[in-house]
Amino acid sequence: MERKKPDVESLLEILNEHEVEYVVTGSAAAMLHGVVLDPGDLDITPALHRDNLDRLRRVLEAIHARQYENASFGHWEAAAAGEHRWVREEATPENVAARASWTPNPQDSTTFDYLLDSDFGSIDIVPTISGTYDELAHRAVNVQTGRNSILVEAVSDLLATLTVPRREKDADRVRQLRRIQCRQRAPHVTSKDGTRVTFPNTGPREAPILWLRG
Repeated sequence: MERKKPDVESLLEILNEHEVEYVVTGSAAAMLHGVVLDPGDLDITPALHRDNLDRLRRVLEAIHARQYENASFGHWEAAAAGEHRWVREEATPENVAARASWTPNPQDSTTFDYLLDSDFGSIDIVPTISGTYDELAHRAVNVQTGRNSILVEAVSDLLATLTVPRREKDADRVRQLRRIQCRQRAPHVTSKDGTRVTFPNTGPREAPILWLRG
């Protein structure tokens, strides 16, 4: 399935205009941290309370969000270690019809859990599989993009999703994120003249194990 590239800035602008609470995750989060890449979609993890999901529903209506017609059918399956994998299913007349008439329900967060096409490209709503909003938000960092101040998934959480298990296509992203993480952790002092002096990092720390779609 070919995804339509996201207009990340426009999607973030619309989400913020509607006061949706969310954390940017996945490849777009890596890009916002400084990783050189072209994200295939905008992943977001929204807060799950009903009012917020209703605001998100209005955004999806405004951007004419719809499921990709040729996307695979399937479901997430939890492994014993707590990781998740996507299990494909055969298309049936029932789930094809359900996809065509899809409408998210703010009372049920699972009805938002899809990769969607829209007027501004691909947006992937990930309510829980990579951690909930409440779990991710307290570690997330504020990033200013144009007029938008947004929460972006912490580098430690991004590294966890990209290294358990490791995929070859993620190797360069992991290298870039580890360099960014070292710079963020490096201790520093400020001299009398106001100069900030940064010292080499002493080593990596453990990150919690999470997981992302795709």
